[in-house]
Amino acid sequence: MSPFSFLARHRRTVALLLLAILAVAAVGLYPVLKRAYTAETLFDEGRIVHNFTHMTETFPAVRVLPAPTPRDLPAGAPLALPGQFSAFDKMFTPAQYLQDTGTDGLIVLQDGRVVFEQYYQGNSADNVHVSWSLAKSTISAMLGIAQQEGRIKSVMDPVERYAPQLKGTAYEGVPLRDVLQMSSGVAFDENYDNPQADVVQLARTLVLGGSFNAYAQKLKRAHPPGTVRHYSSFDTQVLAMVLEGATGRRVADYMQEKLWQPMGAENEAWWLADSEGMVMGFGGFNAVLRDYARFGQLYLDKGRIDGKEVVPASWIAESLAMAAPHLLPQAGQQNELGIGYGYQWWIPEDAARDFMGIGVYNQFIYVSPSTRTVIVKTSGNHRYTSDDFVPIMQHLALFRAIAAAASGAAR
Repeated sequence: MSPFSFLARHRRTVALLLLAILAVAAVGLYPVLKRAYTAETLFDEGRIVHNFTHMTETFPAVRVLPAPTPRDLPAGAPLALPGQFSAFDKMFTPAQYLQDTGTDGLIVLQDGRVVFEQYYQGNSADNVHVSWSLAKSTISAMLGIAQQEGRIKSVMDPVERYAPQLKGTAYEGVPLRDVLQMSSGVAFDENYDNPQADVVQLARTLVLGGSFNAYAQKLKRAHPPGTVRHYSSFDTQVLAMVLEGATGRRVADYMQEKLWQPMGAENEAWWLADSEGMVMGFGGFNAVLRDYARFGQLYLDKGRIDGKEVVPASWIAESLAMAAPHLLPQAGQQNELGIGYGYQWWIPEDAARDFMGIGVYNQFIYVSPSTRTVIVKTSGNHRYTSDDFVPIMQHLALFRAIAAAASGAAR
């Protein structure tokens, strides 16, 4: 009997078999298709806030448990936002500016007390929100802890000493310090508007599966290490690789034990992860607004909580030092060049020496030691990549105006 005769006699059975195979295939493909749809609509006006607060429902993630006894954030005297603020000779109204930049959460701590907390666009206090590049600052904090423990001997050590998988890549021989300062010399395209940019291709790993770390094999050296500041998300992924190699722990586990719980976090957090369980160290951390504020307060208090050191004060000082000319802010710039860079923190040009963690689509942790103020802003700004993109420096002016108002009210 020919195969065609068999198919003709048993076509109903064959059809059911094919349907069963297609059903199994569809079930297997559903997570990929769901991730692909979310990625395609991630920044759409009607979905961006929901997506940013529900990333862990679509993409693989690993959990970071909160502290058994969360650190209290007591209420302070309620703060009224200033009526207006100025940036580059232009006046803005804070309420309108917050709306224009897609703000979905804003909290202000004055000397450790909550003086302002508000949620917008359907967001709420118990929603974890993706931080994007704010995650970079948490990776830096953990490296400081690892160095204090003696797991990292020196920031002058080449990164492959702790992450051997970097041998034979453009990162071989690059000191850890240069990677911390976005000065690795390794070429990386961070243009979100270019679908072929490195950062976009790297992020596709979340959708299609694969390894974040393996992307190191594709990159080339562009400058001698420690000579040019070039913002590269993969530099931070290298830092996550170093952290895991130095501690022998997964990033999420180390964070839970050494940072998140000692810090007194009230809510669980999540790291987006690749197919191998490696976290998206350059931008995959998700937490609630109040816990981002606790992290900022920890840095304001020089790494100590109730007299106990969590992050070494010496590391925080070193992180904010801008210890080379190419790290300093360039005067008069309205973009990122107007802000200096340390160990995964941004430092503006000002004697006050305030500093910020900054995430794409307008996520911010702002710390002002001179006014004892911490401000956290989470956003779903669908206009972020448009021609009328609101510069970082305008946010800085807003935060300084709020900090001045909070400090004045406290006095």
